Amino acid sequence: MMIEIKHEPWTPEHAAEVDKAFAGHAKSDASGGLLAPAEYLDTCGFFRVWKDGEPVAWYVLMPHKHAHTLEIEIALAHGRADFDLVAEVLPLIEYQCREADAIRVTTCRPGLIKKLKRAGYRSEAVVLRKKRGKA
Repeated sequence: MMIEIKHEPWTPEHAAEVDKAFAGHAKSDASGGLLAPAEYLDTCGFFRVWKDGEPVAWYVLMPHKHAHTLEIEIALAHGRADFDLVAEVLPLIEYQCREADAIRVTTCRPGLIKKLKRAGYRSEAVVLRKKRGKA
């Protein structure tokens, strides 16, 4: 199995692909419906994962430059493959982000949380949100 990751410059077609991938998937929406998936991603890096020449997944990296550190967020990820994407692709993403001081993932998916914890990630905060009714 040959896995490759290729950067693709952000285009409106990528925005449509991102929005389509997450449309109707409330269980994957960590914003609680407050953000469209592609709403703020034009400043991020879009990367496609290929297995044996076929596209199987993609992810978006968003850098966060702090006063003395660089944190890279895996802002979005989506894919389907006949292998465990977390087990096979996460180490490649971590290598790609090797210059960063930390890698951050925000998710509300319990299965992904378990896999990330097994890979050494830990919870550092809890997001509490109270939606306001519109008048």
